[in-house]
Amino acid sequence: MKTVLFEIPTMTRLHKQQEVSESIKKLGITHVITERGRAEVSCPDTLLKVEIIRAIEDAGHVVRY
Repeated sequence: MKTVLFEIPTMTRLHKQQEVSESIKKLGITHVITERGRAEVSCPDTLLKVEIIRAIEDAGHVVRY
């Protein structure tokens, strides 16, 4: 299990945080913490960071690397 942090500058409101959380959870991830402008994701070591980034972008947000 690993924990990955993401900066998401376009995620500023609560409903945006919920959108991102729901999109990430579609990957089978159950532990997602979102705050204004960031997300903390705990996931299996086998899940690639790019897959999580793609899920965030699919929710309509930009991830800062």
